[in-house]
Amino acid sequence: MLVYTVNIDDYQTMDDKVYYQINVYCSDGHRKICKRYSDLKALNEKIIEKNSNFKLHLNLPQFPGRKIFGRTKNSVAGIKQRGKELQNYLEEVLNIKQLQQFSSIKELLPQQQLHQETIQLTHSDEYDKEVCWLQMDELKRSFLERQEIKTPKNLKSKCKSSLNTNGYVQRYHFSIDDYEIQQDVVLYTITLTDAKKTTNYQFTSRYSDLREYDKLLKKENLKVELPVYPKRKIISQTNENPFFIQERQEQLQKYLNDIFAIKELVQSEPLQYFITKIKLEGKAIRVGPVQQKQQICTRSILYESQENLPERKSSF
Repeated sequence: MLVYTVNIDDYQTMDDKVYYQINVYCSDGHRKICKRYSDLKALNEKIIEKNSNFKLHLNLPQFPGRKIFGRTKNSVAGIKQRGKELQNYLEEVLNIKQLQQFSSIKELLPQQQLHQETIQLTHSDEYDKEVCWLQMDELKRSFLERQEIKTPKNLKSKCKSSLNTNGYVQRYHFSIDDYEIQQDVVLYTITLTDAKKTTNYQFTSRYSDLREYDKLLKKENLKVELPVYPKRKIISQTNENPFFIQERQEQLQKYLNDIFAIKELVQSEPLQYFITKIKLEGKAIRVGPVQQKQQICTRSILYESQENLPERKSSF
């Protein structure tokens, strides 16, 4: 796993404002940037917000506070002391892998090291759980720029649902194959199929966990219409009736495939985080390229047929 070190050894004063010269090192990578105390304070607020919104439950380092008396910029010793405090803070923050995928952190990391690690990973068929979140995200971005999927001619006519009206080819496909009830909570077993990889990923999730991503997408204020997330039951609980569980299972599967069919949503921070988390924590299942395409095609056909079925009415 990559380890970052931070060194703040100098500063500049411009227009009565102090700019700290920050050096970030990682193996043979290095980045030098200048930031004010207020810039880093704003970064800290963003990190706290991400920790809360994405429910990361991270024990974050404390950001250096302001002086109670006097102003730091009026004292050379005060400036140097604050630089040391900011150095310790940044070094701890940059080494929290769950934060490394966010743009506000990525802009502080060495690009050379990122580029070299990305090239190495591009030649590998597997995602390594020890690889940092930043590299995973960069690979994901590079793949998103090459969305054309080479599908055999005999499958193209059957897999039209992967291509939407804007010409976007869906890369990520979901199927919910099973469920189990633990302590009165329904856990759905979900399989992620990545059309760019020969590895599927299986993970479990609750209804409430998936709903959190719907909330995060709404906060993004994207200029696209969001698919509707399945609503809670007004009367009784879903886990009390197998029919309700199956109905919600189908609804959640449709929702996941609907949001990942919209390019703007796929490229959003919440869904990038979602995919990265699955690939780091889910169970990897190797499949052949032909089997992979057949799975995608089969799911697309089933999904299309489900959309055309009349809505089921419960007799309960």
